[in-house]
Amino acid sequence: MSTSTAAIVTRDALSVFAGEIFSSMPRVDQRRWAEVYLRGLLLVEGKKSVRKISEDILSIPAHQSLQQFINQSPWEWEPVRASMVRYATNAETPQAWVLSRIAIPKRGDRSVGVERRFLPEASRTVNCQLGLTVALAVPSANIPVNWRLLMPEKWLTDRTLRESAYIPQGVRANPEWADFAAMLEELELHWQARRVPVVGDLRHLTATDQLVGELLNRGLDFTFEVDGSLVVVDAAAHPREARSVHAARGAFRRAGTALDFLGRWCGPSTDACKQVKAPMKVVSAVVTFPGARRGGSERRVRLLTELSPSGAPKRFWITNLMGHRVDEIIALSRLAQRSKENLQALEERFGLRDFEGRSFRGWHHHMTMVSAAYAFDRLSSRAPGAT
Repeated sequence: MSTSTAAIVTRDALSVFAGEIFSSMPRVDQRRWAEVYLRGLLLVEGKKSVRKISEDILSIPAHQSLQQFINQSPWEWEPVRASMVRYATNAETPQAWVLSRIAIPKRGDRSVGVERRFLPEASRTVNCQLGLTVALAVPSANIPVNWRLLMPEKWLTDRTLRESAYIPQGVRANPEWADFAAMLEELELHWQARRVPVVGDLRHLTATDQLVGELLNRGLDFTFEVDGSLVVVDAAAHPREARSVHAARGAFRRAGTALDFLGRWCGPSTDACKQVKAPMKVVSAVVTFPGARRGGSERRVRLLTELSPSGAPKRFWITNLMGHRVDEIIALSRLAQRSKENLQALEERFGLRDFEGRSFRGWHHHMTMVSAAYAFDRLSSRAPGAT
């Protein structure tokens, strides 16, 4: 087979990795098929279909058994994802949890969760599944370790659709912010993941205030890029007046005292922002976030604004990292862009879009395996005991 040389090179390390990551699977045959599928995602050229994986990796027509493993086998994906968190944390120092969403275009209307949606980030309507992910950012890459599939209401209220995709009874059509919050809670409370700042580009999110309020009340650090329409309270100039961040920035500028110009320049000479091609001018102001309270008192956050050469606001970030320098916060925010690049790599090289089944369980199984393949590719040489 065409991948035999690569398979020989990676066999020992990959087998050790698979043994660790898939140890929660109760049956030997499940763990065996998991390693076959993982090897296929890593080594098969082009589209990574079940048939092609079975033919290239095993050289026998075993696609029906492999299809059953992905679509119908009852193995739980949560313990596998928890194992990936431990593996990545042991390989490199965690930097942040990065929130992202990805649209997976689909033909037809039978793939679980598919719907025609307008995507603000694409400025068009797409027939797609919408996946949400939380990635663990380490120095080498952002490794997606938790997934949710955004479920349109029709897939849960239409009995025929729900049964055709084998959607569990507990699945709900949650708003996007609630699924992000639930994934972060699962990471911390159930998988004992280490607390690090939460980062994301939330300009597309329609309920950013809900997510920010939830994280503030749970005491989680965060840095989010937000749309200029997000409402905050001008704590210095107009203590009781709620404004969009775009309007508030202008009020802060007039008030003067609310602006923090320390560290306003973020350019190539600054280590934390060494990837910036041109200097940025960023100003910071303290604001109050409406509705976010802890112990009966209002919670204050920082509003960062990137200014154009003319002084007009270009981009906005909200953060509760009050003691961090501006360049440190901007460097953290850049991890959101890296997640977009990493997800593109998962699409192009690791089969993220190649799931052929229609079941809810199958989607989660496939995305878990794609994440495992990416974790091995990026981190296996850095894991403890690697040679």
